[in-house]
Amino acid sequence: MNPPRGVEDPISAIFDLSDRVAQLAPTVRRMYRYTATILVLWIVLLAFVTLITFGHDVTIAILSVIGLIAGVIALILVRETDGFFRTFVLRHRAIRLLREADPVVKVPAGRTPVERLGRYLAQSSPTIQKFLEDHPEALRYRVEYPGRGRSVAFELVIERPGGVLWRALGRGDPGFAVLARVGPDAPTTADLGRLAEDAQAVVGRLSAVPVRLILLRTGAIPLPEDVYEWAVGRPAFLSRGFSRYRVATEIISEGPDGTYDFVPYVLGVP
Repeated sequence: MNPPRGVEDPISAIFDLSDRVAQLAPTVRRMYRYTATILVLWIVLLAFVTLITFGHDVTIAILSVIGLIAGVIALILVRETDGFFRTFVLRHRAIRLLREADPVVKVPAGRTPVERLGRYLAQSSPTIQKFLEDHPEALRYRVEYPGRGRSVAFELVIERPGGVLWRALGRGDPGFAVLARVGPDAPTTADLGRLAEDAQAVVGRLSAVPVRLILLRTGAIPLPEDVYEWAVGRPAFLSRGFSRYRVATEIISEGPDGTYDFVPYVLGVP
């Protein structure tokens, strides 16, 4: 007897179902925009009705307030649903990229480890590659930022500025920034913590949101368990104004065999 369809490879079947859901992303985004627009108009209309009927017709005013509250609750729920779907699509994209990626990543040619890392970032991310083709000056080496009583340095910075609206009000296109530093061959949790602290110290001087923090090492010494757990399960949280951003902290190791090792393996960012 033949097994039911999909049972031969349940993991692939589940991923195929996720593919179909992810393909609905443009439709879901349009539905969200239309629904949110209607709800905002509903809230504005009922707020106006409440103002003009307050003190004249108590019944209509009360009904308007109830409708106003219902509209606000509906808008919040729609935003949460949109956030959930965005997270699903981003995770699905990362899983798909990891599934399709070459399990062995060769270190590209370059004079220094930092230069080789810059070339790898451009090759592994179509977003970074396209941006650097148009703006090669956006890739900078050995950048120092003035801090409080000290300077903060990163060996590699890639920065695509956010939009004018984002820089003024924190809304719109936030751009992206990648910060990398050469660390010791045997990094500690203090080194990872310092990387996050230094990123927070310079985040206000960047014209974009950091999306990746990289600690580069050139040795193949096995990572201690606590360092591995920190890198995998403890991302950095950076604050800028009233916004808070979750940023992956990565350890990229350049091995003597000419390949990279990643903890964790981050794909699709930016």
